[in-house]
Amino acid sequence: MPIKEEVSSSPSKKVKPGAHTAVLEYQDKEQQRQILKESLGGARGYVTTNYSLAKRGRKTGASSSSIEKDYKEQRRIVQALEKTSRHLATETDIDTILKSIAETTAKALGAKYVNFWDLTPDRKRAFVMAHYGMQDQYMEHSQKDPIPIGMAWIGRALSTGQAWATSDVQTDPLLPRSWLPAVKKQAYHGLLCMPLMKRDQVIGGMCIYFKDRHQHQLFEFEIATIVANQAATALENSRIIRDLEAERNKTLSIIQSLNDGLIMYDLEGRVIMFNPKAEELFWIKREDVLGKTVSAGVSGDQAVPFENLGNIYNLTQTDYSTKEYTTVGPHKVVLKATFIPVRDERKLKIGSMHILRDITPEKEVELLKSSFISTASHQLRTPLTGIKWSLQSLSSGTLGPLNDEQRQLLEGTSAVNEHLIQLVNDLLDASRIEEGRFGYTFKPEDITPIVTQVLDTLKFNAQKQKISLEFVPPAELPPQVILDREHIALAIQNVIDNAIKYSRPGSVVRVALYVGKTLLSLIVQDHGIGIAKEDHKFIFSKFFRAPNAIEHQTEGSGLGLYIAKNIVDKHNGLIYFESDPRTGTTFTIQFSLDPKKAPQSSSQAEGA
Repeated sequence: MPIKEEVSSSPSKKVKPGAHTAVLEYQDKEQQRQILKESLGGARGYVTTNYSLAKRGRKTGASSSSIEKDYKEQRRIVQALEKTSRHLATETDIDTILKSIAETTAKALGAKYVNFWDLTPDRKRAFVMAHYGMQDQYMEHSQKDPIPIGMAWIGRALSTGQAWATSDVQTDPLLPRSWLPAVKKQAYHGLLCMPLMKRDQVIGGMCIYFKDRHQHQLFEFEIATIVANQAATALENSRIIRDLEAERNKTLSIIQSLNDGLIMYDLEGRVIMFNPKAEELFWIKREDVLGKTVSAGVSGDQAVPFENLGNIYNLTQTDYSTKEYTTVGPHKVVLKATFIPVRDERKLKIGSMHILRDITPEKEVELLKSSFISTASHQLRTPLTGIKWSLQSLSSGTLGPLNDEQRQLLEGTSAVNEHLIQLVNDLLDASRIEEGRFGYTFKPEDITPIVTQVLDTLKFNAQKQKISLEFVPPAELPPQVILDREHIALAIQNVIDNAIKYSRPGSVVRVALYVGKTLLSLIVQDHGIGIAKEDHKFIFSKFFRAPNAIEHQTEGSGLGLYIAKNIVDKHNGLIYFESDPRTGTTFTIQFSLDPKKAPQSSSQAEGA
């Protein structure tokens, strides 16, 4: 068992040191407690042999040479502490840091060896992880056969969380006799072992070995405590970095193994991550993309890949939204691009990324379906047109006069025929969109006349439904936007017509244009039946009609909003909505005013 230190409470009384007796020289017990608290972090200084913690400078009558010697010694120690601090600030490798600290500490204290100990994963044993002055085979032996916690001075320091020391380990009764040959081979006598503590937990240990029998001084404990704290900080930081690197490597492995393409950008638009699947999708090597801004023009073999990367980057998307993009060039694929913001732990945006799923096979299946629908629609269109002309001939009276009952029957039949013709037209439009045959021609356009023309077209339908149409022009003349006039008119018409169909009689459909700093917005607000929350995610799906919409109006193809969204997407725009069954629905279509985000030219669009 360790011998507890013996302390004199009288300034004049001293305890005579014996072979293994603890000797402390303090003015009183309060001073002892304060020094131990400050220098040893509150640790109780358990020791097993003779040592003296004499506070230097308290002896009266000290000579100038003695004072100068003490000054030089303390200056040397301060320089050593500064050097260990520099190791922490300039080095990142934990082995290099600990070896440097061990060497500096040994030279500062005149020690023969200094080593640092780590715990095994089960925390039941300890082994040397870095040293100065010792033979490497000693460290290797400790790693193969770690010392049990609680055994030897380092084991006791680790188990108790307190400093353990001996002035002569070779004569100390606590040393097992079987260990004596190994100690003599290492040729040391004095030994000081301290735990490395972090947040009241032992995370390692440090031992300082002296060649000769050694009387441990207070300043040595103070230096050892400071060094142990520095080493504990270095070890803890190393473990944190190691854990972070392990998590980073795990995350990178997941990203590298993804079956979807992943592109990550910093806030300046530079690519900072580009996984193997993205290389495959864009036919370009990761090293040719990393650190570059994809929106910048590139010539040569990389022109087409960078054009596709730039088009993906410039897609107008809200957070977590998804858009489809068809690549240009010889290696044509259809991608579903999901935009995800990247934020730090403070929720501040530090970048963004695109997850890219290759949906080419699904699109090929859809293309077969569309081809069938297109063929069937064309086959239906001719007879429906013939029926329309026949009904018009009957209604005109050229084939004879009609009574009221006959005229009413013809009007009903004509309405049904018109509905079928509109359905066929919607099916053909949907097929052309999916087959990439919608024929976009983009050029600068004023959007206000397009909106007013659509409103004039729908005015009659609105009156039939007893709905008022209200247009709110922008406060200032909106700038021209790159559009396909015919197709964007169809998209706007589908959205407004949808609002008319599902509005309550006597209500108002309000259409407004707003010009912002970067966006031009068209807002269509109704006071109709609204859209249930569970149906929101399906609203732009092909052929989808919400249950309350079917109940309100049985006729409808479920293609109007699908067509509208595809047209808006082709313009690199956004279409979204807010809805409540109690108050109605508000649709918003937005176009970017940034020329870089303008839709592709006609030739590129045809291939998209």
